[in-house]
Amino acid sequence: MRLSLFSRALLTLIVTFGLFAFLAFATVVQFALVPVADRGTRDLAALMVLATETLAHLDADRQGEYRAHMAREHGLWLLPPGEDPEGLSDFYFPYLERLHLALTERTGGPVATGSSWRNGERWLWVRLPGRDQSRWIGFPRERVQSRPFEGLTLVILIALVLVVGTAALLARRVTKPLERLSAAAEAVAQGFSPQPLPETGPRELASLARQFNHMSQQVRELLANRTLLLAGISHDLRTPLTRLRLALEMLPPDPAWRELTERMERDLEEMNDLLAQAGELGRSLGRGEPRWVDLAGLIGDLCQGHPRLRWAGAAPCPWRLDPLALRRILGNLIENALRYSTATVEIELTCGPRPEIQVLDRGPGIPAAELEAVFRPFYRLESSRSRATGGSGLGLAVCRQLAQANGIDLRLAERPGGGLVARVLLGRAPAGTPSADPAANPVDAAPGTA
Repeated sequence: MRLSLFSRALLTLIVTFGLFAFLAFATVVQFALVPVADRGTRDLAALMVLATETLAHLDADRQGEYRAHMAREHGLWLLPPGEDPEGLSDFYFPYLERLHLALTERTGGPVATGSSWRNGERWLWVRLPGRDQSRWIGFPRERVQSRPFEGLTLVILIALVLVVGTAALLARRVTKPLERLSAAAEAVAQGFSPQPLPETGPRELASLARQFNHMSQQVRELLANRTLLLAGISHDLRTPLTRLRLALEMLPPDPAWRELTERMERDLEEMNDLLAQAGELGRSLGRGEPRWVDLAGLIGDLCQGHPRLRWAGAAPCPWRLDPLALRRILGNLIENALRYSTATVEIELTCGPRPEIQVLDRGPGIPAAELEAVFRPFYRLESSRSRATGGSGLGLAVCRQLAQANGIDLRLAERPGGGLVARVLLGRAPAGTPSADPAANPVDAAPGTA
């Protein structure tokens, strides 16, 4: 699966920031926390050894006073020789491990460690060798005031939140303008005129938005000029064609010139048809108002009165689109199928998440290499360059442009057994159109009247 630009940028930033956070944390631990912890454990180890040696040199009547002094002033509790702490158990505590190493280095003898609960709090214990016998020295964990696991967990969580949040913010700031540009480009490709993009942000993105706005304006002007040009040419040419037709009709009947006169009249009719299709091509990018239409009813209306069309009917299939555009597309496809096929032309409708309409014929078909070329304006196959057998080469071009303007996918394919299949796959209504709520947009009761 191909990731989006936002996902790629987000993953890249998370990995980069995460690696930086890990290296920064490791550096702080190695060069700040560890040296401080070592100095603290060495100081505490020296104090504990000094307390043990001092207590061993005091008289019995003064030992109690000294033990109370150590407990009050330094938070150390010295048990009498031979007395063990109650509920002693093993307990892993990084500070206790480092204290064990410091005491072993200082005393040069075996040092035991453990923990127990005393007065509702955890105590840490160390057994040190003495002149007579070993002695347990304990202190509450709170004396250390160090929570490495809790602190590490908190630091990791905070770093994770900051890394993900910062990465998402930066990725969004970079990809959001590109997403707007992509949506606007898609709208232009479908024949819409999107609102100008904001020319803000980084210099490169602002320049890209400015160039796109300029291009979009040029496309709109080009399409408008094309429509105006075709309309003007069509209008200007109809006048002399009308004069020629009148001149032909005013000619005295002469059997010797009848064949020539009829051929000229047919030529004039073809020229009028060509001008009409050229004007239709100029208007084909226009998009009507979408509304809910019963596709089955619309197809049935198109097939009515055509004995060579086979339409078995279908259940009601409501869909929201421009019915006039769909009628023009299907009308041209059906006309082409009837022109090039002497057999029955079939119409099929598949209603689903994206309804599909198929026009199937048993004509000569189209070579696979030219299935896309026939959608170009004025393109005709070699075998149909004559107006007697082929069209003007504008019908399929009009269909393709109408389809693109209305979010419809139009494709041609070879039919198994010979012939051609024209597939009309309807798409979702583009953003910015009226509400697609069926309750607010009831299905046309008479699609054929659209």
